[in-house]
Amino acid sequence: MTLKEALNKTTKENREYFKYKFPDVRFDKRKAKKTEEQLLRVTNRKTMNGFLEWEKSAEYANLVALYLQSKMMNDIHEIYNVIREKAITGDEKSVKLLLQLNKEINSMVKASVSVIDHDNEDEDDLI
Repeated sequence: MTLKEALNKTTKENREYFKYKFPDVRFDKRKAKKTEEQLLRVTNRKTMNGFLEWEKSAEYANLVALYLQSKMMNDIHEIYNVIREKAITGDEKSVKLLLQLNKEINSMVKASVSVIDHDNEDEDDLI
């Protein structure tokens, strides 16, 4: 499940709060980050207490994990590009790191394919 899919399953208020906490998740990044007062007005709340309590939930923890996972993928992409450039120039350590990183990426792809296949099998049973 992607972060976007998981966010769509939460309430509108919690989705707005998550975007408040992690503004780079928002679709329109040109807009300024909301203030606490603006968030409360948009969500028709008087205090942040409900949101602070929601932060202790498994749903919120899952959303944060998906968010961090997406950030990590971006970091791996940047690291890959740096190591690749050094490996191409002949740096022996970078060649080893590139091969090791390639192995890790392949194992991640295999794992995600098996999860997707498993999800598709579950969906077939519903039809």
